[in-house]
Amino acid sequence: MMLGSPDLLRDWVLGTLGGLAADDEQHARLRETLLVFLHSGGSYKATAEQLVLHKNTVQYRIRKAEESLGRPVGQNRQDVELALKASQWLGSSVLRSGTAAVDRDHDPRPLAP
Repeated sequence: MMLGSPDLLRDWVLGTLGGLAADDEQHARLRETLLVFLHSGGSYKATAEQLVLHKNTVQYRIRKAEESLGRPVGQNRQDVELALKASQWLGSSVLRSGTAAVDRDHDPRPLAP
């Protein structure tokens, strides 16, 4: 339904994902990790195995994703998952440009691989 109105879809994705909708490499990793985490039923171990990461790295990324979302992952889980899929499929057209993104919890250190 929202594909009929790109502006409406973009506004919804930005509102749903908050700071996680930043179109940069750091937030792209967080979005990917969070989507796999949600698809694996919230399992850190399964997410780590699928992404070939250490479990602690997955836990760190999920914590950072929650900070960027501004709420726990479980809140509005279905909306978050759908917004993550939309950002995966449509990329920059539904995300906030990296230079325009303001994340109050931004940590200038790079994320763990």
